[in-house]
Amino acid sequence: MELKPHHYAVLAVLSRGAKTAEEVAAELDIEPHDAEALLGTLMAYGLVERKERGLFFKKEVYALTERGWEVFAQWKRDVEQKIEKAAELRRAGREEEAEALLGPVVSVLPVLLALGLIDLALWQLAMGEAEETIDFDAGEDWAL
Repeated sequence: MELKPHHYAVLAVLSRGAKTAEEVAAELDIEPHDAEALLGTLMAYGLVERKERGLFFKKEVYALTERGWEVFAQWKRDVEQKIEKAAELRRAGREEEAEALLGPVVSVLPVLLALGLIDLALWQLAMGEAEETIDFDAGEDWAL
C-alpha cells in the first residue's frame, strides 16, 4: 500500500468526523470527482468506510476505519518527527537537507494546520520561520 500526500490529506479531513465526498472536496479545495476517487482508493485499502447519515434525508458519508485511524496516527507522528528533524537541520545550517526531508509532506502541511492537527509553532518550524525563543529566566526586566 503506497499512499501519497493527498491520500493522507483525506485521512486528515476524516479524522475530524465523517464527511460526504462533497464536504471532503470543499475542505481540500478539489473537485468532488477527485475526492470520490481518493475515497475509493482509501476504501480499497480498508482505511475508509462508507456509511449513511441522517434519518429522513440520508446522505452517504465516509469515515475512518480502525485501520485508517492507525495509519493516520502513525503518519501524523512521522510528519511531526520530520518537522522537528528539519528544524534541527536548519539550525545547523543544513537548509537543503531540511527541504529534502520535508519535500514529500510539504504539500499537506497547510491542510494539517487548517484542520488544527498541527499547531502554528510546528508549522513555523516546518517552514523555517520559527522565532527565537524567549528565555524568561535570563534576568531581563520583563515588568510592564
